[in-house]
Amino acid sequence: MSRRSWKRIACGVLLSIAGALPALAADAAAAMARGDAAWDDRAEGAQGGHAARAPIAAAVAAYEEAVKAAPGNLEAHWKLLRALWYEGEYVATTQEEKQRLFGRGKAVSESAWAAVAKRVGASKLAAERAADRAAALRGIPEAPPLLLWSAADWGLWGNAFGKLAAARQGVGAKVRDWAETLIALDERFEGGAGHRVLGRLHSEAPKVPFFTGWVDHDKAITELEKALAIAPAELSNRFYLADALLLHRPAAKARALSLLREVAAAKPRPASVVEDAASSADAARRLAAAK
Repeated sequence: MSRRSWKRIACGVLLSIAGALPALAADAAAAMARGDAAWDDRAEGAQGGHAARAPIAAAVAAYEEAVKAAPGNLEAHWKLLRALWYEGEYVATTQEEKQRLFGRGKAVSESAWAAVAKRVGASKLAAERAADRAAALRGIPEAPPLLLWSAADWGLWGNAFGKLAAARQGVGAKVRDWAETLIALDERFEGGAGHRVLGRLHSEAPKVPFFTGWVDHDKAITELEKALAIAPAELSNRFYLADALLLHRPAAKARALSLLREVAAAKPRPASVVEDAASSADAARRLAAAK
């Protein structure tokens, strides 16, 4: 075959790809719109802190379509991570289902961070200092939610398979690094989410030599106090702090019980009906057990 023939074939392939790109972008945008609409309706049919399956399953399916149509779309990835977190937390009733959902979240997170590494360099993402990792991510607007929902899905995946096993697989260190990076990038994001995740991790993670020897219960309380100061209306900030105080500061039991009573009696906010109802129910159970 002549060189001219090869050029014609190559040009035809490139033109076909170029022609397909707008269609793929349109498919991804349409799927994202469907996912966003389903996410906004996620509390439809909920009973307290337990969500109905159909709305969030529709969101997950739509965001999966968006990721498939546009593998480099980081917004689609973090929204899929968030939807998987919600389904695993508020719909799933068995350990096996939680393992499947959070396991899918783990895979989505890995794919997203591989794409980010190509943009900024893997070595920068692996920098020892959180400030340096944050500096590498500062030009990526999707970075804060990607950090948060990666940490959430990985952390809950670890819980679903067992905290000791997760610690030995390095899950805690990943969640810690993502939370610290988020704090360095935007400590106020999602109601102090970086402090909330980091504080909860230090409170809950088992201290396993050579794996999670860095776990610090005093730091758990310090970080959760920071989260509460940033967003006192966020029920999970109050609940997690109360739980940490009961676990690690017996002398602060009176304050912990007061926080739990506040959360148990709180009226769910319109934007987070199921999430807040679940926090209130958790607080009521913790309160009953602590008395």
